[in-house]
Amino acid sequence: MTIISGKQSLGQRENQEDAFDIVFQNERDPKSDILMLVADGMGGHAGGEVASNLALSVFKSHFVEGSDAPRPRERLQESLTAANDALRQKISSQPDLKGMGCTLVAALKLGDRLVWVSVGDSSLFLLRDGRLKKLNADHSLYGELLQMVAAGQITQEEADHNPRRNALRSALMGDRISLTDVNAITLKPGDVVLACSDGLDTLPQAEIASVLQSGKSRDMRGVASDLLNAVEAKGKPKQDNTTVVVYAHVQDGMSSMLRGSQWAFHQADGKKKSLKYAAIGLGALAIGAVVGALTYSGKETAEVDPAPAPETTPTSQEERSIGDRSVVDPASPDTPPDEEQIAPTEEPDIQDPEAEPDTSGDDDVPPTDAPEQPEDQASDDVTRQDEQPTSDSIDQE
Repeated sequence: MTIISGKQSLGQRENQEDAFDIVFQNERDPKSDILMLVADGMGGHAGGEVASNLALSVFKSHFVEGSDAPRPRERLQESLTAANDALRQKISSQPDLKGMGCTLVAALKLGDRLVWVSVGDSSLFLLRDGRLKKLNADHSLYGELLQMVAAGQITQEEADHNPRRNALRSALMGDRISLTDVNAITLKPGDVVLACSDGLDTLPQAEIASVLQSGKSRDMRGVASDLLNAVEAKGKPKQDNTTVVVYAHVQDGMSSMLRGSQWAFHQADGKKKSLKYAAIGLGALAIGAVVGALTYSGKETAEVDPAPAPETTPTSQEERSIGDRSVVDPASPDTPPDEEQIAPTEEPDIQDPEAEPDTSGDDDVPPTDAPEQPEDQASDDVTRQDEQPTSDSIDQE
């Protein structure tokens, strides 16, 4: 059974400005933890495509190889900053790309935990017990309008027909990031996680929930295809690119400690300990050098037998390389919201899962057999099966 799959469609656009990636902590381990990435580019055909792909490439590289942050949230935030810095450098070297940018949602399945960071209006959903919950904040003006609907200040119809509803209040553009959402929940067996670009907004959330619920017992490749087919069936004029990454949570795993792991947490603590031991060793050597110098000069000295330096045990880790929208200034301060900034959806909200401290977890995905779903019109596919998983990165709109 394929527990995770990513697919995308072109819609009614000329080229693909979305991008997605699925990064497995250990590609040989069916219990591997997983990093799911989705970005939606903006700034013209060339700019949007460049921005989304560059942001995901740098985010992935920094998360896997460039960061030694000991906690998941810190590493996700560091990687987001690295991606934004890369866009700034690209724009500086190619002024014709000024104005390009992208949204980004990065969700880390870490054992029985889901930790995420997001900027913009790409969505992260959780299906639990048949109910769909939007997990991350919506940094578009529409997200703010929905809060006004919930407060009774405007009607849903007024929010839906606001001419600036798609304007972004925050995005990766190489400048200061106005709004960032960082949070975590505990996953339960049977949960389905969906990361997607705003092209999926063509579907009512009740319909998204229905597709996810009906496919829970099936291969996630079929579920991803069903979502894209449902969008196409709407026949919406000027349909935007649509990208989905669907993950079905089974059990916990512990691949962060296995040989071949691409990343591990708490590595920084090990490095600090190694530096401490190294300093002690250098101190002992210095004492020995002073004693030797005094003895050589003929002065009487008491014999000093310095204790040998303690052995260093640094943490080891196998490393491997592995349509246009406007942005408006947000009214909110530059602090990550603790809770989602979204009004109740068409489906009743599930109770907010308790946010617990970030900890590394285990994910056990026992191999099962299920009929393989036929491929459909989707342009690209990245899947993870219980055995011999693969990953791929796709250009996006």
